[in-house]
Amino acid sequence: MNQEKKPIFNRQAKAGTYTAVITLVLLAVLVVVNLLVSALPSQYTVIDTSTQDLYTLSETTEMSVGMIDEPITIYYIAIPANEDFQLLTFVERYASLSKNITLKKVDPTVNPTFTAQYTDAQLNNNSLIIESARRYKVIDYTEIYVEEFDYYTYMTTGGASGYSYSFAGENVITGALDFVTTDKLPTIYTLMGHGETNLTDNLTKQLQDANLAVESLSLLTMDAVPEDADCIMIYAPTSDISTHEKELLTAYMEAGGHMMLLTEFNYDPQLTPNLAALTSHYGITGETGVVMEGNNRAYYQVPYYIIPQVGSHEITAELAQSSYAFMIFAHGLQVQENLRSGLTVTPLLYTTESAFISPVQNGQASTVKGEGVESRSYGLAVAAEEAVEGGTAKLVWISAAQMLSNEANQVVSGGNYAYVQSMLDWMCEREQVVSLPAIVLEDPVLMVNDGAANTLAVILTAVLPLAIAVGGFLYWMRRRRR
Repeated sequence: MNQEKKPIFNRQAKAGTYTAVITLVLLAVLVVVNLLVSALPSQYTVIDTSTQDLYTLSETTEMSVGMIDEPITIYYIAIPANEDFQLLTFVERYASLSKNITLKKVDPTVNPTFTAQYTDAQLNNNSLIIESARRYKVIDYTEIYVEEFDYYTYMTTGGASGYSYSFAGENVITGALDFVTTDKLPTIYTLMGHGETNLTDNLTKQLQDANLAVESLSLLTMDAVPEDADCIMIYAPTSDISTHEKELLTAYMEAGGHMMLLTEFNYDPQLTPNLAALTSHYGITGETGVVMEGNNRAYYQVPYYIIPQVGSHEITAELAQSSYAFMIFAHGLQVQENLRSGLTVTPLLYTTESAFISPVQNGQASTVKGEGVESRSYGLAVAAEEAVEGGTAKLVWISAAQMLSNEANQVVSGGNYAYVQSMLDWMCEREQVVSLPAIVLEDPVLMVNDGAANTLAVILTAVLPLAIAVGGFLYWMRRRRR
């Protein structure tokens, strides 16, 4: 007896339906997972693939942001189609570190007058404005990705490449957060009226980014140093201070004031008796002539381009192992013997014992040690401090004013400015200093705008899974027909 065969179609239809349902379920799961992941903070969903960890926040920033206890708003100024995806993600990581930080996007095409309440300048796309109830700070895009002329690179490449590029995002944003939340901003006054040199724009910018206010000052018509002066800087004077100015500065120091003096190689105490008397009172004496380093391991190219030894002090504690200083055309500083009780004088930067003084004749100084010339160690930057009734008087004397030039600073990759800033931080008695180095971009950074990022997101989260599902369905149909 012939048995009736069961239709094969029913079995295949059931299998096909089961496969289709499973595919749809998996697709739904992928969509839900994508939605959940997109709701997570960016530090969990966006991986920093740069070789230099450009977009990873440091422990210093995490600690600093974690201490914020007041509302802060970060305005991200950008046209949506031209957003810098990497920078936006970087800023989102700040917001995710503190519940007190709110990130708001502002489209300048929709709200063209928004930035006018903060600045008269025309901000570039992807700029930031950080605001608290105390104050605000504007950060242009060019301050985050910095292009500057690199003298050292220009010289070593024969002019083939004269520019360096760096990412300073963490430094400027973390510094801005500190700026808008700090109670008091230290003020540094640069003395005028004696042929002083102006601070370079780069150094001024770095000090301002570190939340140090820099103002000019003339004491000739004043009765006292301003009460808000955290430090008086005298940068490469070509003439002596007056007796009146000496009296004001002496009174300021005796009340717990702070002073930084930078002098050139042609310094002569005989020509600046008032300035020499002021520094001598704090145990430091300046010598005439150019310091030549006799140890060829302690100078760069020529004996008067000195890579100094670093002394043990609060100023140099964090820099000694990570940064070099570069001193050009320095004269010698000596610590006096038999200092009075309570006065401490410490060499911060100094030469080896092989150094010697070369006198300047007709604007020239010999690099060869003459007969009978003594070799010994000379101070190049010295710090003095003394407890007084009004606080602690502090003096830092640098005998190589050209240390502050852009060219000298670039030779040691910003080391000079780092030392100077640390000196000023010490004198301003700052409890917490937020200063992070910029990251030099040796390789081009892949920048993806928001439009491209959205397109990739659609492809990866919707188009690709759907294509896989359709492909699977077509493959099943082909097998079914066999």
